Amino acid sequence: MTEISTDRLLLRQWRRTDFEPIAEFLQDPVQTKHLGGGQKTLSEAWNWFCCAVGEWQLLGRGMFAVEAKDDRALTGWCGLWQPIDLDEPELAWSLFPSAQGKGYATEAAERVQHWAAIDLGLPPLFSFVHPDNTASRALAERLGAEIESETTFRGRPRLVYRHRQLS
Repeated sequence: MTEISTDRLLLRQWRRTDFEPIAEFLQDPVQTKHLGGGQKTLSEAWNWFCCAVGEWQLLGRGMFAVEAKDDRALTGWCGLWQPIDLDEPELAWSLFPSAQGKGYATEAAERVQHWAAIDLGLPPLFSFVHPDNTASRALAERLGAEIESETTFRGRPRLVYRHRQLS
């Protein structure tokens, strides 16, 4: 099972005990305002969670559970997402409110970029960002990504940010 880390974070595989905090987050209309599909029911949150676990089995890559090393708390997720209707993996992230503003998203996303480029040999990744999601837009730009295009994905507007090639 793939695990990668930074100084402050462990990016690890999902555990059954991760479902409850994930479900709570996915059921919050404020936190999910810019996520694809928006707020989820408990059943939809379970389906999201099972997809996050299953992508690792099917593709050998996926979203990592992001855990803070100092208190072992689950803080959100970051990794590669490639549903059947995407031709390439997206670098995606989302953090719980208690973990925001600490630099965790940047730290996790940079580590995932390095893993994807060096260990998996993937070309530069992209990230979908809702045009109104100023925090994710700022993060994509901190990571060196630039807007490649505007699109609609699953009925929602998206900016396509292309990340830079890592060596």
